[in-house]
Amino acid sequence: MDSLLRPLLDAPAPWVYLICFLLITAETALLPGIILPTLSTLLLMGFLAQRGTLDLGLALTVAVVAAVLGDQVAYLEGKYWGPRLRSSRFGRRIGAHRWERAETAVARYGVPAVIAGRCLAGVRTLVPRVAGSAAMPYRRFAVGSVCAAVLWASVEILLGQAGGAAFG
Repeated sequence: MDSLLRPLLDAPAPWVYLICFLLITAETALLPGIILPTLSTLLLMGFLAQRGTLDLGLALTVAVVAAVLGDQVAYLEGKYWGPRLRSSRFGRRIGAHRWERAETAVARYGVPAVIAGRCLAGVRTLVPRVAGSAAMPYRRFAVGSVCAAVLWASVEILLGQAGGAAFG
């Protein structure tokens, strides 16, 4: 396993932060981002923080800022192009039932739905768009997005760090 990770362990930290930032942001900012490996990215960040390649505090900050930025882009996309997103090629691939479940959750639960949505792969890409399309007040959405990003990034990065300690 060390031989597979060696290139990443030796990569300059700024490049690792940048690549992770772009992957995490793109997952929610881009509708096709649903296929990006953000869980693996966060676990890797934690692992690299445990190994000393990355700083844990900076890794958490990068991940949270990237997640929040992606959410804001997706919210605005939903606000301005909501119904057209569903009929897009990628929107159809997601499926009407997933869009409907996300809409129902956002309408019924509001901020808690935004927080829960961040923690569910696939749903994390839809919820900000649905919130924007459903005219969820931006302040409420932003609060939910920040809380969700802090929770999500912290748990995943710390799990990666714990895994690094266990295998280190």
